[in-house]
Amino acid sequence: MKTMAIIMMTATFAVSCGKKKEKAVEENLRPVKVQSIGQNTISLGYTVSGTIKGKEEIPYVATSSGEVTVVNAKNGDYVHAGQVIIAIDNQAARSNVISASSNYETARINYEKYRVLYNKRLVTETEYLNAKTNYDSARANLQTANDANSKSVIRTDVNGVLANLNIERHQQVSAGQALFTLVNESEMILQVGVSPQIVGKIQVGTTAKVKIDELGKEVDGEVYEISGAAQNATRQFLVKIKMQNPDRELKSGMYGTASIDTGAEEGIVIPKTSIVVRGVEQVVYIVKDGKAVAIPIKIVNQNETYAAVTGDGLTVGSELVVEGQNVVQNGEKVKKVN
Repeated sequence: MKTMAIIMMTATFAVSCGKKKEKAVEENLRPVKVQSIGQNTISLGYTVSGTIKGKEEIPYVATSSGEVTVVNAKNGDYVHAGQVIIAIDNQAARSNVISASSNYETARINYEKYRVLYNKRLVTETEYLNAKTNYDSARANLQTANDANSKSVIRTDVNGVLANLNIERHQQVSAGQALFTLVNESEMILQVGVSPQIVGKIQVGTTAKVKIDELGKEVDGEVYEISGAAQNATRQFLVKIKMQNPDRELKSGMYGTASIDTGAEEGIVIPKTSIVVRGVEQVVYIVKDGKAVAIPIKIVNQNETYAAVTGDGLTVGSELVVEGQNVVQNGEKVKKVN
C-alpha cells in the first residue's frame, strides 16, 4: 500500500509539473495583437508642402529717378485701386514738361498762323505742312513728357496689401529700383512640386485639403495650374493650388501642407503601421498555426494612414499582426491578445 501511494503521489507530482511547464511555456510566448484582413477601398491623397503666397503679387518699381517726397502707407496696410502710395520729385521730368509745353505753345501759334495764311493762299503748301508737322511733333513730345512726369506718382492698380515697402521720405531712388509689392489676398496659392508618378493623377480642378501650421486649421483648395514640363533641377512638376481667403487670414509666406485627392484604390488594405522594413524589403506578419509568418509585400497605393498591398500568402481573412510586429521573428510562436 505504501508503494502504491508513493507511485500515485509521484504521478500526481509529474502531471502537476508538466502543467506548470506548459503554462510557463505559454506565458513566454510573444504576445501580438491581430486583426482580420479585408477587401476595402481607400481614398488616396498625395501629401506635399510649400509656401503660400498671393495668387496675384504685383511688383512696383520706380520709372524715374529722384527724391521721394510722399510715402502714404506702410507694410501690411490694405489699400485700394488708384491709391497714391509714393511720389517722387523728378526734376528732370518736370523740366521736360516745362520745355515741352513751351515748344508746344510756340509750334501751335506758328501752325495757326500758317493755317490762316495757307487758306488765303499767302504761303505755299510746303510751308504749311512743315508748320503742321512741327506742331504735331511738339504735341506728341508734350504728351510723352506729361506721361513721364505722371509716373513719378505711384498708384496701385488693384486692391491689396502692401509688402516689401522699404522706402522712406527724402530717400533718393533710381529708375528701375523696387519700391513695394502689392499682394491681392482675395485668393492665395500654394505652389508645390509633384513627382512624375503622381502628376498624371492630378487634373485642373482636383480638390485638396491644405493644413496651415501657423493658423492650426485646414482650408479647402483646388488645383488651378499644372506645369507642362518638369523642372530641370528637381525633375518635379510645378502645381499651383488656389484657396479662397475672404477673411484674409492666409498671409504670404505662411507654410502649408496639401493633401491632393488622387482618387481611390480597392484591394487588400492594411494599416501602414503594420508594415515592417526588413533589409531591402517590406514585410507584414500574419499568424498561421500559432506562429508569426513574414509575408513580403508590395505597396500598390497609399494615403497617410492605410496602404493597398499585394503579397504571396496575404489573403482576405488572414490574421494580420498590428501590434508586436516590430519585435516578432519569422516562425516564432506567438500568443494572440486582445
